[in-house]
Amino acid sequence: AGFQPPPFLFYNRAMPTPIIPQPQRQSFLQYRRDVRRQIILPIVLVTIVSLGFGGIAIYAATAPTNQVSLWADISLIWLIIPIMFLALIQLALLVWMVSGLAKALKIAPEYTAKAQGYALWLNAEMILWVDKLIEPVLKLKTWAGLFAPAKEK
Repeated sequence: AGFQPPPFLFYNRAMPTPIIPQPQRQSFLQYRRDVRRQIILPIVLVTIVSLGFGGIAIYAATAPTNQVSLWADISLIWLIIPIMFLALIQLALLVWMVSGLAKALKIAPEYTAKAQGYALWLNAEMILWVDKLIEPVLKLKTWAGLFAPAKEK
């Protein structure tokens, strides 16, 4: 009757969701409980607490009493505390990295001097061996130039 697209393209149709049987092993069930307890539950709790603090801040700002400044200060404290905690972690990491670099810089000159010595030795050896390899070619070209007829410019 008309053009029928192949079934794997699903033009303008929702792709059918395959039915995947869920295993009922004890380990899989324990895994599902752990996911709920260790991942989903903390996310939900933090979201609820954050929304609660936001609600308290909104209530404090719109309350008919004159304690708006007090509640605003309390809200700011609750907003700043997690940021300060994260900043302390970053500061500790920065101190750790700086002290590690300081130790590395105390050790580095000895090893970089050794590495530079090896590099200079390798360079001298390479020049020596290249000169030894190219010497016969240069001699051959020199002798060939002696017997070749002179070219005019």
